Amino acid sequence: MVFSMRHWRILALFSLFLSGISVGFAQNAQISGLVFDTQKAAIPLATIEAAHEATHIKTTATSNHAGLYTIASLVPGKYRVSVSAAGFETQVVDGITLAVAGKLSLDIVLHPGNVTQSVTVDGSGLQMNMTDATVSTVVDRQFVENMPLNGRSFQSLLTLIPGVAVVPSSGGVGYSGEVTVNGQRTEANYFTVDGVSANTGSVAASSIIGWGAGYSGSVPQETVLGTTQSIVPIDALQEFRATTSTYSAQYGHTPGGQFEFVTRSGTHQLHGGAFEYLRNDVFDANSSINDFNGIAKPRERQNDFGGTLGGPLGILHLHSGRDHTFFFGAYEGLRLISPQSAVTDVPTYEVRNAAVASMKPFLNAFPLPTANLATANGLNGETNEGNGMAIFQSGYSVPSSLDNGSLRVDRQIGEKLRLFARYSYTRSNTTGRSSVALSEVQKQANMARSVTAGATAFLTQRLMNDLRFNYTASTASSADYIDNYGGAVAFDTSNMPVLSMANSNLFFELYYGKNPYFSLTPRTTAQHQINVVDWMGYTVGRHSLRWGVDYRHLANREGYPSVYEYPLFMSPATTTAGTPDYNYIFKLGLTELEPTFGNTSLFVQDEWKATSRLNVSAGVRWDLNPPPGASNGALPYALTTANISMVALAPHGTPLWHTVYTNFAPRLGLAYQAHANPGYETTVRTGFGMFYDMPYATALQGYWGTGYMAYSTLVAQPFPASQANYDASPSAGATAPYNSITYGFDPNLKTPYTIEWNAAVEQRLGAKQSLLLNYVASAGRKQLVNRTYDPTYLGNPNFIPTNDLYLTSNAANSTYNALQVRLDRKLANGLQVLLSYTWAHAIDNVSSNFASYQLFRANSDYDIRNNFQTAVTYDLPGSYSHALFSTALAHWSLDSRVTARSALPVNVIGTTAYTANGTAAYFYPNRVANQPLYLYGADSPSGRVINYNAFTIAKDSSGNNIEGNFGRNGARGYDAVQADLALRKDFIFHEGIGLQFRAEAFNLLNHPIWGTVYNQLSTGRTNFGHVYTMQNTQLGGLNPLYQTGGPRSLQLALKLHF
Repeated sequence: MVFSMRHWRILALFSLFLSGISVGFAQNAQISGLVFDTQKAAIPLATIEAAHEATHIKTTATSNHAGLYTIASLVPGKYRVSVSAAGFETQVVDGITLAVAGKLSLDIVLHPGNVTQSVTVDGSGLQMNMTDATVSTVVDRQFVENMPLNGRSFQSLLTLIPGVAVVPSSGGVGYSGEVTVNGQRTEANYFTVDGVSANTGSVAASSIIGWGAGYSGSVPQETVLGTTQSIVPIDALQEFRATTSTYSAQYGHTPGGQFEFVTRSGTHQLHGGAFEYLRNDVFDANSSINDFNGIAKPRERQNDFGGTLGGPLGILHLHSGRDHTFFFGAYEGLRLISPQSAVTDVPTYEVRNAAVASMKPFLNAFPLPTANLATANGLNGETNEGNGMAIFQSGYSVPSSLDNGSLRVDRQIGEKLRLFARYSYTRSNTTGRSSVALSEVQKQANMARSVTAGATAFLTQRLMNDLRFNYTASTASSADYIDNYGGAVAFDTSNMPVLSMANSNLFFELYYGKNPYFSLTPRTTAQHQINVVDWMGYTVGRHSLRWGVDYRHLANREGYPSVYEYPLFMSPATTTAGTPDYNYIFKLGLTELEPTFGNTSLFVQDEWKATSRLNVSAGVRWDLNPPPGASNGALPYALTTANISMVALAPHGTPLWHTVYTNFAPRLGLAYQAHANPGYETTVRTGFGMFYDMPYATALQGYWGTGYMAYSTLVAQPFPASQANYDASPSAGATAPYNSITYGFDPNLKTPYTIEWNAAVEQRLGAKQSLLLNYVASAGRKQLVNRTYDPTYLGNPNFIPTNDLYLTSNAANSTYNALQVRLDRKLANGLQVLLSYTWAHAIDNVSSNFASYQLFRANSDYDIRNNFQTAVTYDLPGSYSHALFSTALAHWSLDSRVTARSALPVNVIGTTAYTANGTAAYFYPNRVANQPLYLYGADSPSGRVINYNAFTIAKDSSGNNIEGNFGRNGARGYDAVQADLALRKDFIFHEGIGLQFRAEAFNLLNHPIWGTVYNQLSTGRTNFGHVYTMQNTQLGGLNPLYQTGGPRSLQLALKLHF
């Protein structure tokens, strides 16, 4: 799908139309309840008015014959609610705070009297959910503003939520997710901003066409740094709600977390600010693994700057009378030089010197071995590992930049119509290095633009409609080249027949030692999203009904390389001879892929106030997730069956799987107020629901397979390939036997789903705090697994040996059980606290949507047994009459963020081979009795290794690989404990005007948090079981400087606010 200038003009006119009469609306909150007299009789036709304190916008409703009222689609914020009826005193509830997507149950008792008389009560206490069984947590503006956020990205805020954790990512930004919610897969989360999808994470970093979950909208849009400014920048974020279990039928698409972000809007007063955040390596500690390896601290510089401005829009008479118009704009710029390091293998001097002339340019493209007098045992002081490899280690710095801007306008027309529009853009780029070949420069760039608009109409006192529209366009690109880093020498391909072709790709791999390689595979992708969300609400009797539709369309475009050469050297001998064990010549049969995805969801939801204490929430959602289409008609090839002995390609144009039209997901929730004492209410909630997922993570892998790509395998022939080698290689085709790898889906694929249930007790502890005890459980069914087969083992004539089949089917399942505790204290007396603890056990037979080599039910890859999170902000007390003392000692505050979680599993792999039925599989080793699982000592950076001698490869009596007794995920990595602290001081110049100084320390105690462990016995006694990264390079796709688990880093900031 290509969007021309004409399309942009249409969108621009649409936006201008909205902004001319209107704009802005946040994700809705609602107030509902019953209006009684003192005898508990319902009062019909009472007038309920909710006035937003910041904008003075008023919304009214009328109670029905049952006394029920509902005011929906309210902007989050503080409200003053007044209730009046003829013959009764007016009741005013002041200081009510509504959170994003919050549902406040507010029953009102009116006393006989004159309507002109009023009674005002304080409603500023913490509001508990007494409407449904939703498990959710709100992180408000106070925390957003004050918490020390590394990289000014909100990943740290997400992990405040019970059951949420950042885990290792399969392929980085746009390829896979990074957050698991209650044990769900990382692609099972849905992000929205102002009510529309932010799952628009495009892919450009993958060396293989069509690989990654970003094409299908299964992961959120992030910058190339892995930060979240492209979703919403911190300065434009008002608050967010993370809903993690048994949510209502209005929410769906995925069974994991529903993260709803609401952006800031202007108020009736002009407010704004400017900020500057600075970092420098002189303030930071070196990485513990760098210290162990003797690598000096790399250079670091950060300049993060920007500002905000918001207020009433008093031009063109847009802000007068009952009509109100507000605007809010924000900009953030980042200029960063971030420190990184790596320890990797490079060819030894001996291998380089012995290599034939044609190989020398490629071997010399790797850095030269590091001279280390302490461990030197080879030429020129190198540390020769005895396998043709020597150690290269280095610290280096990566330049990056980011620019983000947004403008939001809110328009209220009378009391019946609200309209809005918001525009945002984010541009980011980085120039990094491959961690396995530091001479390979990797440049990545991303540009995202988004327009969101909506209208909320109160059609009658009982009927309302809310409409949202979004258009998002993003482009991503990557480029790779060799420079002279570490003594490397770039090679010239102009005289190499295959590699000199236009748009050619090279993947050069030495498959021994630590497996160094370089990948020269430039990519450019573009993605467009249209998302329309519309729902209606109606109140009848004691029922509040909602029904609606959510439609999303994604269109992608990516170019193909013309040829792709992949030499694989498996020993020093074949390397020096210049004859790779295998040299794959790929020919591509398509110039461009243009896949599309469409999702449609319908829902109906009823919230029934059965009694003054009991609420029943029931609904059903229907999700339609058809297989992908293609704008140019070039669909990935489908399969005829999932039977490996008979499988073949279906005719071109056949959908990947049969569309399932029966994805109905019921939801049920109960909320009961067991005790109603003001300030000490007790609420009991329980719920159940079914939640469907989108089966798209691997949907486009077929673009790199049979039908669109063919390859030849050159064995023991000179590299680079000759023109004759290229000419003799087959062209792409779909005729059996297939001359390529085949990717496909079970044609009878079902939509994965999860059944979730929970039971909770929430106790209010005074006006400002509550304690929540929650049991959360789920069972995932028909989940996706992507397995590799060689069908020739079963006599399938359509395949050639080693030309494997990657088949995605519904063979996976999971279970999750957790006990979650949350203490939530809203700001009072200068103190605000959000504390959570989760004990959990996650079990599955596969944890990933991507290639899996086992179906073994055991601890999940995301099995985090203990997870403690806390955030505290405290305004230090003190009042001083003397001006000098007041300036120096008043307005100090402390903000802390502490995370402590237990270790992730380590999957010890004995060997990899094909089973008797042709399945590529991991075989787990046997555990050796009387050998400790872990060894402790100074020969590892962490002081602990998994004991190589604790395992043996499992064999049968004939010497064949068999499954050992150790099993999947039987070892553990490392705990993660980190404390971040911010100290801030406000200098008040005048009422409402001040300058804030901030000093922030991330990993204040410089506690080392270790990352990835060599987990395959094939890496040998020297490497197996040793940790080789810190956690900040293991988790997610976030820049290591900003990720949890790095060395101590200090940040200084100045913020002007008015």
